[in-house]
Amino acid sequence: MKSALEDVKIADFTQMMQGPWATQKLAEMGADVIKIERIGGEWERTLEAGGELYEGTSPFFLAMNRNKRSITLDLKSEEGQEVALDIIRESDVLVENFRPGVMEKFGLGYDDVCEANPEIIYVSGSGFGSSGPYVDRPGQDLLLQAMTGLANQTGRRDDPPTPAGSAVVDEHSAMLIAFSILVALYHKQRTGEGQRAEVNLMNSAIDFQCQEITAALSTDMEVNRSEAGISSPFNSGPYGIYETADGHVAIAMAPVDVLADTLGLEELQQYDGTEFEDRDEIKRVLEAYTRECETESLLTRLLDADVWASKVNDFHEMAEDPQVQHNDMVRTFEHPEVGEYTTTGIPVTLSETPGEITSQPPMPGEHTDEVLGELDYSDEQIRKLHENDVVSRTD
Repeated sequence: MKSALEDVKIADFTQMMQGPWATQKLAEMGADVIKIERIGGEWERTLEAGGELYEGTSPFFLAMNRNKRSITLDLKSEEGQEVALDIIRESDVLVENFRPGVMEKFGLGYDDVCEANPEIIYVSGSGFGSSGPYVDRPGQDLLLQAMTGLANQTGRRDDPPTPAGSAVVDEHSAMLIAFSILVALYHKQRTGEGQRAEVNLMNSAIDFQCQEITAALSTDMEVNRSEAGISSPFNSGPYGIYETADGHVAIAMAPVDVLADTLGLEELQQYDGTEFEDRDEIKRVLEAYTRECETESLLTRLLDADVWASKVNDFHEMAEDPQVQHNDMVRTFEHPEVGEYTTTGIPVTLSETPGEITSQPPMPGEHTDEVLGELDYSDEQIRKLHENDVVSRTD
């Protein structure tokens, strides 16, 4: 079956999550992604997760770099820059997420690249954009959760501002990079024109909070976190996480009168119509009851009454969930360096051009000689690049 993006070649200069997760999504849909790494490999290869590596490699790197080919280059050298330009000449898309100005120092800025490939789609990811008062600041997920209000609306009222448990700003930014590439490819297909696209963490963090920001800035409501633990400043009771005798359950936007009838809690009836004003008291009354209940028994009663509820899982419990398994969203693979590892699957389903996992994250420079050969470098030229430490290869 034909892959949707099998004719697309991407020169990938990215690192960490913002860029690599975007290009992995496109690689899973058939794009030929050439990961251009520094000599020795991208530094996230050795970034510890919870103080640990998995068989010497970062689990974070394994999560975001499958279906790619790796070439290592010394981009500070003229020879390395020329090899990079040779790759770019054969590519449809260039993606980078260095700080603004770094690619220009390598002679690989947009104007330089357009001379080599006028039809290139040049996508830059950054923290704050390529201009403005923060252009020289480091951009990182936690910082943008803080700056854009996300941390300030998460947690209980007496808690300090609380960041999300995942790198949600990086994740949304990566999706916007992938989205921008697809839009630009469609435009290029119609017109033959390349273009420049920019995605930054600040804009991404604001974008995915669109409903909360619109509510806060367009109404007179005072945005205060709940004292008792309603899970969003914008939601009424009983929206939140509830302790049970053996775990926790989540209850979403459930009518208070339905909960009162289902659980036999007459005291909840008095809050029918005042769910927002009395959200903390609703939470306290309901949680006093749920603490005495076994999780599965409580869930059965709630779901039978069509109350939106679920168990709160950890990652290991999530992986055993029957719907997760049915969706094939937790996968185990063999990697030549680390052996067996478990990661996530492909989240979208396409009837005619489904995504496919064809290879595991590459070793640093694993495909150096292969990529150079495709660029018509001779064996002698390749040998000299190795001798001059312009490139490297890990078998």
